[in-house]
Amino acid sequence: MENYRTYLAGYVDDNLPENEIVFTALDFAVRLHAGQKRKSNEPYIIHPLSVAQILSQDLGVRDPLILASALLHDVVEDVPDISLDDIQQEFGNVVAELVDGCTKMSLQRLDRTTLVDLTHSKLLLSSSRRLGILLIKMADRLHNIKTLEFSKKSKQRRIALETIEIYAPLAAKLNLFSLKRELFQLALPYLYPKKSKRLLNATREILNSPEVFEIQRAIRQALTDFHCSFTIRPRAKSLSSYYSPVKRTLEVGNTENQVDFTVTLETDNYLDCYTALGMVANLFPPVPRTIRDFIATPKANGYQSIHIRISINAKEFLIKIRTEEMATAARQGVLSQYDINQSVGDRYAQEISELFKDIGEYGGPAHQRKDLIRLAESNEIFILTPKGDVHYLPRGSIVLDFAYRIHSNLGDYCRGAVINGDLKPLTERLKDGDKVEILTFPDTIDADPDLERLCQSPRAKSAVNKSLQKKRRRYARRIGKELLVQEIQRAGLAETFLDSESLRLFLEFKNIEDLGQMFTHIGQDLLSPQEILYYAESSRTKSPQPDHQPSTIRIAGLKRGIHKFSNCCRPHPGQDSIVAALSERGVAFHLQSCRSLATRHGLGPEELPRVVWDFNSQWQIPLKFDVRVRGKSLADSIMLLGLIPKGLEILQIENASNRRNIPDTLISLKLRNFKEAHDFFACFKTTAIAIKGYGRELYRP
Repeated sequence: MENYRTYLAGYVDDNLPENEIVFTALDFAVRLHAGQKRKSNEPYIIHPLSVAQILSQDLGVRDPLILASALLHDVVEDVPDISLDDIQQEFGNVVAELVDGCTKMSLQRLDRTTLVDLTHSKLLLSSSRRLGILLIKMADRLHNIKTLEFSKKSKQRRIALETIEIYAPLAAKLNLFSLKRELFQLALPYLYPKKSKRLLNATREILNSPEVFEIQRAIRQALTDFHCSFTIRPRAKSLSSYYSPVKRTLEVGNTENQVDFTVTLETDNYLDCYTALGMVANLFPPVPRTIRDFIATPKANGYQSIHIRISINAKEFLIKIRTEEMATAARQGVLSQYDINQSVGDRYAQEISELFKDIGEYGGPAHQRKDLIRLAESNEIFILTPKGDVHYLPRGSIVLDFAYRIHSNLGDYCRGAVINGDLKPLTERLKDGDKVEILTFPDTIDADPDLERLCQSPRAKSAVNKSLQKKRRRYARRIGKELLVQEIQRAGLAETFLDSESLRLFLEFKNIEDLGQMFTHIGQDLLSPQEILYYAESSRTKSPQPDHQPSTIRIAGLKRGIHKFSNCCRPHPGQDSIVAALSERGVAFHLQSCRSLATRHGLGPEELPRVVWDFNSQWQIPLKFDVRVRGKSLADSIMLLGLIPKGLEILQIENASNRRNIPDTLISLKLRNFKEAHDFFACFKTTAIAIKGYGRELYRP
């Protein structure tokens, strides 16, 4: 015990009264982890001690509550008899909250992928309230990956992949670039051992090359007459620069340059950076349009420097010019302003909190949450408001990303924008330096998966996804009520069943809030009408009539993001003998004869509601369909189209061939109702039809 206290006192001052809680936490952790060993066979307590050391020495964290929580971060997870209540009673609410945020989810009934995703969601939501949680988890991951050699190969790859997909991008978002580089440097060799070794050898050779020494000498010579002292530090790009998270490749071609030169001026006057820029640019003419001034327009995280890219012998090099104060802020990132009670600087604190909350609350698949984390630290472009305010967005962002960057209400009602004086749709991609004025509309945007895919910022993607989920829940509620009412009528129950005491007790038993939530669960196939009626025998007023008719759902129109025509059996709108598979993602249409219903979904067509197309209703807005007619040449298809009634709007028809070089035809057309859809697809009834997509031109201002 005393040895551990001595070790801790090496980086935490035990003479300060406020640090007493840190040493109390050490005693507590040593006692509870007694007898536990790590896979390296060292005492387990070495791990939390190392996490606290990384926080204190590497990241410069001095807050005693964070350091105490670091020592306790595995206690609840690894010691069965200890709960968060015990931590709260012993160390207070803040430490308990920090430890809780670091504790993994442990619901045994969930599969591993879902459990891991929920843990990431919990980490981000907790960190949106207390950033210290993420700092502890960063230090925890760094020490774990430093000792990963003692784990099995499968775990090594899993931990390494999670490190580069979750923790390294989050470190970059906090401007902790040295931590990001170290995490990549340690993780990538487990995923790409041979390539990592070759690149590490190559970077050492590049850094020691005569070319780098000559550039460093030339910069020093150019600044000889500069009025203040300065340092020049060349740095070879780490493995993180050679890794592409999109392609998941580790290649030399993934980086723009292999060496950076950082010029740090020993001055308090930021204007000296511009003087140094002129002297360097006079020696090395910059690559056109590559000077980035992050001093006049700092990044949201406070990062300041001037970047200039030069080209020598067909190789590009990046030169960064900054003051000592800027250099310190760049090294410490968010920690230069961090305080456990006041968090970080107001604007950046709010941005980080909202970002983590957006990603944590995201309702899409697990792999898409990882994409949001990656986008959070992707290459940035700067966009100007009409008043000249600067906002940074991921490269490839669209108008809707910018609208949500300004305000959530602006994004919800965005209809398009005026970009540099020109009217553009909300899906228009933005370029560096664009001046953008958002245009709004009284109605909210009609969210769909394609719109979510086009957005590049986590905030916009999350907002569109939330809107899409709300739209799906509203539709499920309507469908669920329709299906239950049909079942009530078939069972011969009284019309007052929905207000009955037996149904109220059923909702209470199932922990369902109200009738609306019950209808939604039915429409998402999370609850069956038959199960509800089974518990309502006492409400029966007459014997049920023999009725074996299947339930039906009436489809009056098609909604993107809700209705899907399945690829397995390729049904089409207006077709006979269609059934509907319900889920939280909407309605998937299948042929009654579809084999995948039983083999893939474990369902029989008799278990699913039949689809009744409303041929009498006109769609509010015509829908554009993209259709591939398989095995039909352009000439054959044109002959068939001649049989279609007049008035159908064909937008485009062109020839195409599939992988087997069999001719296909691609047709784009607009349809106004299910009658037109039925007539069009009936022309190809003996031919395989694939609907690539359908929608409307929603996104034009």
